[in-house]
Amino acid sequence: MKFYYLTDESEKSLAPFFSKRVLETVMAGVAIVGVFMVVFWSRRPLAELIAAGDTPRIFFLIFAATLIVYSYVNLCCGGGELVRRGDYMMNYRSDKPTHEQEIAFYRYGLIEFMLHTIVLLLPFLPLLSLAAFSSAVSMTTFVMAVAVLFATSLLCRLAGFLVYLLWGRSSTLGYFAARGLMIFFVLATLFFAPAINPLRQLYRLNQNPDSGGDLFAICIAAVSFAILALILINNALVSRYINKTGGSEVQD
Repeated sequence: MKFYYLTDESEKSLAPFFSKRVLETVMAGVAIVGVFMVVFWSRRPLAELIAAGDTPRIFFLIFAATLIVYSYVNLCCGGGELVRRGDYMMNYRSDKPTHEQEIAFYRYGLIEFMLHTIVLLLPFLPLLSLAAFSSAVSMTTFVMAVAVLFATSLLCRLAGFLVYLLWGRSSTLGYFAARGLMIFFVLATLFFAPAINPLRQLYRLNQNPDSGGDLFAICIAAVSFAILALILINNALVSRYINKTGGSEVQD
């Protein structure tokens, strides 16, 4: 099996790991979170906050900002929006089939998405660690919060890929559908299903980490169920495409 997502920067790959555009987008996201940290950094010493009974909010704020930025980057990667475009093209004239579409999903696309989601998280870890340290949260709470970030972003990655399979990457409908799915889960569930909302979960971990175990389990279970459903749907769509084309392009 050739891992094209490591090197191929053409339209045949949805989001090469180390392409200039992907790296620039991730670094821009890190810069946004960094600015967010500078703006909202508490000017009061941590000891003074604790003595006054105030909970430092920087942990929640930085993790929430990272959640939105990190999930959005993965949404774009899943839909192939960060692939290199021609110098004089604002949009694709036609969608070429990608490696993710031509190779069995469990053997290629799923592995790529999980690995790349982890890789994209790494540049954010220094800021996340600083926010956790400045809020005096435990390592367990930190790991739980990072798990929420990863699960939510993987869900957005798979949602972006689903939109790509249904409408391609040059569709206006697909563009808004992908963002609608992200807004629905990250923001809308805050009002009608707060138990599974990732932002709400991060807030609970910041405010009262000791009592967040059961709610964390509910949130992760719900996200995992949604991830599993998207995996099955994406696999079915990729398999249908491969069968439609005769399977001639599925090769090691």
